[in-house]
Amino acid sequence: MEEINFDELIEQLKSELNAECAIANKYGIVLGSLIKEFSKGKIVPNHILDFINNSKQIANELSFQQIDYFTLASQDQNYLFTFSNKLILISKLGLGVDLGKLMPGFKQFLDTLESKVIEKDINQFTLFDFSQDIKKIEATLKEDENKEKKYSIIKDLIKFISN
Repeated sequence: MEEINFDELIEQLKSELNAECAIANKYGIVLGSLIKEFSKGKIVPNHILDFINNSKQIANELSFQQIDYFTLASQDQNYLFTFSNKLILISKLGLGVDLGKLMPGFKQFLDTLESKVIEKDINQFTLFDFSQDIKKIEATLKEDENKEKKYSIIKDLIKFISN
């Protein structure tokens, strides 16, 4: 399965929906974006991630089956956050857009995209040899200790002369 080009996907969403979008992974790292506030490589704010991560508990408290999306309304824009287990789709929409019609489509799109995303497992770690660094630190400490001894005689001499 080939790797997904999120920037290209975002461009297609822009042309099809006339909406600026961003896609982030479940950790909040933006993978592709046309939204200035959520540019590629940035991280989705912690409060938004907390809400997404706690959405199951919130749904239980409200007696909902699940929460799939939420909207933040600002003075001139709506920000629609649609999320699944692996991805977050952020859409920047005008205030006049009928969100009720768009939300199910965004959720279906995200679920389809999620099924094509492969999470890469880290299965091999590189061992780092700290022995060289430790030797350098020990050498620096010895040098500092020798300097202290060397200059302590001069300090004692200056104290003796000044008294």
